[in-house]
Amino acid sequence: MSAAYARSIAGLGHGAPPARGRRAPRRVAAVAEAGPTPEAVEAAYTACEASTRASSATFHFATLLMRPTQRRSVQAIYAWCRELDETVDGVEALKAPREEADRKLSAIEADLRAMFDDDDRGGGPTIALADTIRRTPGLEAGPFLDMIAGMRSDLAVTLDVNTGLPSVMFDDWPALRAYCYRVAGTVGLMTLPVMGTARGYTMEQASTPGIELGIALQLTNILRDVGEDARRGRLYLPLDAIAKHGLTPREILDGVLDERYEALIESEIRRAEAHFARAAGGVRMLAPAARLPVLAAAEVYGALLQKVRDNGYDNHTKRAYTTSWEKLRALPGLVRRAWFEP
Repeated sequence: MSAAYARSIAGLGHGAPPARGRRAPRRVAAVAEAGPTPEAVEAAYTACEASTRASSATFHFATLLMRPTQRRSVQAIYAWCRELDETVDGVEALKAPREEADRKLSAIEADLRAMFDDDDRGGGPTIALADTIRRTPGLEAGPFLDMIAGMRSDLAVTLDVNTGLPSVMFDDWPALRAYCYRVAGTVGLMTLPVMGTARGYTMEQASTPGIELGIALQLTNILRDVGEDARRGRLYLPLDAIAKHGLTPREILDGVLDERYEALIESEIRRAEAHFARAAGGVRMLAPAARLPVLAAAEVYGALLQKVRDNGYDNHTKRAYTTSWEKLRALPGLVRRAWFEP
């Protein structure tokens, strides 16, 4: 495990230590001779682009602002992450047995370890990730394994037959922050070697803001989807914050919407905004070509927090979103910040 990775995940709070894993630099040409055909690799990248476009309009919009080689690699990483997410979602939607999903996560982990050992065993979009791993110096297995650990924690959640509450909830912010790191902060570490750093900055320096951005994005997702998660038997808001505002988990799951709930959500919105602010300080550490898409992702996701406010904090029945026009309208200001502000 590199010093940069070790320091970037220090102090994440509760939970098992993040998984380890790294790889040595590779010679692309030598591996490619025995690997998939160029046509198979191209088809895999095309499938990853389609997966990104279908799964997240906001994230897809951000990738369109990247250089083509960066875009392909980031979409390959995103498609792999989506496969994990869909494996867990299948259980939550009662479309797949829990044991089957656990076996699939184990298979995905085995394939991932093989990719970092130069053993091409996967098919479909996995081919694109294997190609990205070979072509990206500094890309480590650790963040990918940490994400799998985060997904396993979601897979372990069941509903208590007596209380009707989720079997796993988060006691406080450190516990939730550790979860947010595993399922989203890791993406910052996965994509940083693809995006690159500006002259004078190291991967180690840029990794902390990258994690902060991932945590901010995940907390935003949680605040947007409280009602949707409740219908799936999930509650991600910290229990101590719920209690501090005079609420109970049962009330949250039942869709309470009063002054107490509004104050709770506002406090968590401000927490997310603080993480966005800390992440913003790291944009200048990125390679110039990487700044615009990262700013776009932060801007569009950050705008969702205000949308929750505009919806009267009703994230039970109203879904916060930004329109295509709102995304495009933000572009000129983002370009100015990316290229002309220090």
